[in-house]
Amino acid sequence: MSFGPPPSPFTQSRLTASEGRKKRTSLLVGVLLALVAALCSAGWLLWGPGTDGTASANRPESAPRAPDAIRETVETAPKTPEGGTAAEYAVELEEGETAPAPGLWATDKIVAKGIADVVKGIRIEDSEEAWRIDFPGLICAVTRHVSVDGRTAVAFSGERLGKGGKKEEAALAAPCDRVAVFDIDTGRKLWDKKLPGPSGSAMSVNVTMTRGAVVAATGQASVAYDMTSGERLWADTATSDCTDTGFAGGRGLVALVECGDSADPVFRVEKIAPRTGKSLWTYEVARGIKGVHLASSSPPVIAVAAGDVRSTTLITLSDRGRQWGTIRLEDDRYEHGCDETFSGKVEICTGVVVGRRQLFMATKPRDFSPEPSRGQTPNEVVAFDLATGNTVRKFDARPGRPMFPLRMSGGKVIAYREAASSPSAAVSLDPESGKETILLLFGQADVPEMTALEPPDVVYERGRIFLSATGVTRAEDDGPRLPLMRGFESSG
Repeated sequence: MSFGPPPSPFTQSRLTASEGRKKRTSLLVGVLLALVAALCSAGWLLWGPGTDGTASANRPESAPRAPDAIRETVETAPKTPEGGTAAEYAVELEEGETAPAPGLWATDKIVAKGIADVVKGIRIEDSEEAWRIDFPGLICAVTRHVSVDGRTAVAFSGERLGKGGKKEEAALAAPCDRVAVFDIDTGRKLWDKKLPGPSGSAMSVNVTMTRGAVVAATGQASVAYDMTSGERLWADTATSDCTDTGFAGGRGLVALVECGDSADPVFRVEKIAPRTGKSLWTYEVARGIKGVHLASSSPPVIAVAAGDVRSTTLITLSDRGRQWGTIRLEDDRYEHGCDETFSGKVEICTGVVVGRRQLFMATKPRDFSPEPSRGQTPNEVVAFDLATGNTVRKFDARPGRPMFPLRMSGGKVIAYREAASSPSAAVSLDPESGKETILLLFGQADVPEMTALEPPDVVYERGRIFLSATGVTRAEDDGPRLPLMRGFESSG
């Protein structure tokens, strides 16, 4: 697929696209009426929000992909599930020191981990440092996306980190004003750019990736760069009542736009052409919604908060921006991750895994057993039909071993099964057959303690699972070296 020649830098603006959108506002009522009629027809409910009206099930899953497309690795079960250490990384801190540790990425050779103002590449074969990238200031935003050829992006502060003080507090105060792309295998920084407009804070900057483009929002401006060259593709720095709050990347690109007074905001979600910044469709979120997060760009899924800041509903959209199904996040039942504390990110919802046909979430472990040996009581991974929002299958966890979905692997789901006293596991869940296949079994000794305010990073890639804390503090009785990340692979 070709996007055509890129426009000259600075000439394309989201403002121009917004003017075009205003001309189409009068069509909104007609679109909604058409949607009602379509939902009443049997054809709508056949399956899959395809862009051309065909079922998503007919799309090829394994077609060759461009190097600058977003990676979607399909995993196979190893010869033996018994696992051993693949790589580990400990960090040295002074007593009482706290440091943020955002970002975890892996290839078949390297696992890369961010901490404070550094990203280190650790060789999987021997846990030795292969490379390091030192940034002037703290890393303030990351994307979980990785390109097919192993590139990813981070935002960071161009202001050098001073001596002393808590690095976590410094991260909130420093400007988040630069973005860079680096190669995970080599540690080579491919380019580094100053974000446009007034400098945003760590609480307002978002960065994501889609095919061929790196896209960022600063709270007051938004911008896209060519993934390979770093050339600016478009930017919107115009003052307006509406602001791009952030973007979700991956297979596609959608923007969350917030308008009006922050006390009574109005939201809309737009599908964006990555090379031009033009809006391809707009979904108007109902008035009265207090907050919106982006769970997926394609198929588009959003989380909305009605009544307060806690997400109450997931809304699935077709690839044409029409409302599809709704999933009620009833009584705080699900581990969706959409309400992550102390974060300005909108592409969040780390507990929501979206496939072509279905969406997967884990329920929260229901309670603690009175018998210490049993630990937490079971939970389930629940599969929902994207077209209707209905539950279509449940995968039951085992006593004391809650299970959480990580990502899609073709048509199957990779999940992490956590255990305190028995081996933890990475498993594959097949939504068609309901079958669970164990991929890895591994012990919990020396796994970083996951007690941060944010959930841990867990990455499964190329038959290995990596677990990492997102922040670390050295307490008075800790030694100077604290475990930050550990990975496991098949010992067979």
